[in-house]
Amino acid sequence: MPLSGVRMGWGVFLACWAVAAAIALALGRDANWDIRNYHLYNPYALLEGRWGLDLAPAGLHSFLHPGLDIPFYLLTRSPLNAWPRVVSTLQAGYLGLLIFLTLAVANLACHGNARRATGESMLTAAFGLTGAATLPQAGATFNDVPVACLVVGALLALLVAAGCGIPAGRAVLQKPRAARLWFLSGALGGVAVGLKLTAIVYAPALAGAAIFAARGTYVSPARAVAILAVGGALGFIVSFGPWGWFLYEQFGNPFGPYFNDLFHSSWFPPVRQSDPRFLPNSIAQALAYPLLWVRPSVGVVTEETMADPRFALGIAGTLLTLGAVSLRRLLRDRDQVRIGSTAEQAAVRATQVVLAFIFLAYAAWLGAFAILRYAVAIEVLLGIAVRTTARMLLALPWTGTVLAAGQRCGAVVCVGALLFLCTLATTYPRWPRQPFHWEQEPRGAASVAVTPVALPEGSLVVMLWGAVSFVAPFVQGPGVRFVGAAHPVWAGSRKYLYAAKVQHLVRLHRGPGFVLLEEPDNFNRELAQSLGVEFDPASCRAVPNNLTTLVHICRWQ
Repeated sequence: MPLSGVRMGWGVFLACWAVAAAIALALGRDANWDIRNYHLYNPYALLEGRWGLDLAPAGLHSFLHPGLDIPFYLLTRSPLNAWPRVVSTLQAGYLGLLIFLTLAVANLACHGNARRATGESMLTAAFGLTGAATLPQAGATFNDVPVACLVVGALLALLVAAGCGIPAGRAVLQKPRAARLWFLSGALGGVAVGLKLTAIVYAPALAGAAIFAARGTYVSPARAVAILAVGGALGFIVSFGPWGWFLYEQFGNPFGPYFNDLFHSSWFPPVRQSDPRFLPNSIAQALAYPLLWVRPSVGVVTEETMADPRFALGIAGTLLTLGAVSLRRLLRDRDQVRIGSTAEQAAVRATQVVLAFIFLAYAAWLGAFAILRYAVAIEVLLGIAVRTTARMLLALPWTGTVLAAGQRCGAVVCVGALLFLCTLATTYPRWPRQPFHWEQEPRGAASVAVTPVALPEGSLVVMLWGAVSFVAPFVQGPGVRFVGAAHPVWAGSRKYLYAAKVQHLVRLHRGPGFVLLEEPDNFNRELAQSLGVEFDPASCRAVPNNLTTLVHICRWQ
């Protein structure tokens, strides 16, 4: 009997993009802290050749890979910048692609055919896609959604390579094509890590999922992981290699100040730069972590107030289902699921692989960061765990004899009910957004608008305090240079080359000097004194822009 539903084609993809664009337009124009700090400056520095003039105006974040920021920067420097709704719609394309890919994975887990979307798979995908990590990033520039696209795409390629999507009656996936898909899966994961290093938590998850996926197939788990690893290494080299080599030649560390406990560059302190603010304090807290943000909280997994029970439900369902599967395998002979046997078997295999990925990725994420935004690729798959748990509970002995169709219908009802309850209980993080027509804009409507700042020739501008480096592309004047204040938290003292060079450059500068900071009355005065920078607050003037009111430029004495 042919499977009903909608064929996954361009029409479905455009519909996913339209949904993402509608959410982005409803949320407003993105104006988050990261845009103001480095998402504009980093691609500007790369494309305009500023690395020979400036010294890390965005501080520690100046050394992050600018690849994912280039499209947005080019949009803001093009005529489309005057059409902020168009820019937001284009930016929402990342979330549209993520919706499409997540739906394909849900199709496999629900009925074993990635190319057909049904009401059940759409509802299953919607459970995670509406989560607090994913939905608020529609049209935003955090870059966690593009990374999630690569990771979920890698998981989808892995599932197809393992034969999860082969129609019944067809033998096996041809070995050369399967090998290419294993390789593609690793390459996509490697590119994700290369473009944003926080994606490293998904590398062990993909490897573990590959082991699960390879069981019962013609390829051994070791060979599957080996092909995946080769693809991952090549993807990382292609995406990060040129940038890493550039940083290595400049600073003796391919990651800049990061991982300098391993590379020992004389430019930076020999410490591992990390953000431990959201890590659990104990094993007991780690085990109960998803429960901590079921109710509104702040400072647990994000800086903003948020609440979302999806992780609590999804992780609990994952552990329960994996535990039940393991117990069944201990109590009876291991059953080998043959690829291409039935759609139901393909769905079971895909579900097990996805649950293994969720478990391993969550464990790695919890141990490395526990920052909600970095868990998008986990969150979007949680609906599969909830649906699987519901079907498993409906099939237990105390439920009586339940037909497969009844299990499916009951699971759909459960997922729908839980999605409704989660929607009511969710408090989404309020990342900074601005209306598309803002009364304080310096000129009409724009995606990014900053009133140009004209400075004398040879001026040195010190980014003294706050997220202000986004102003740099709009500063006009021959020979203007920008330098980031060497904050001791990441740059150390003057015994390290970066801090020493900043001190030398600022203290010996004899031309016009300026500082950019958020508030003249609220900044790190000790940092300014260490640089020998003094200024009269009366000399400060605001820099009108449409991202924030907290930017001033002051003439230093």
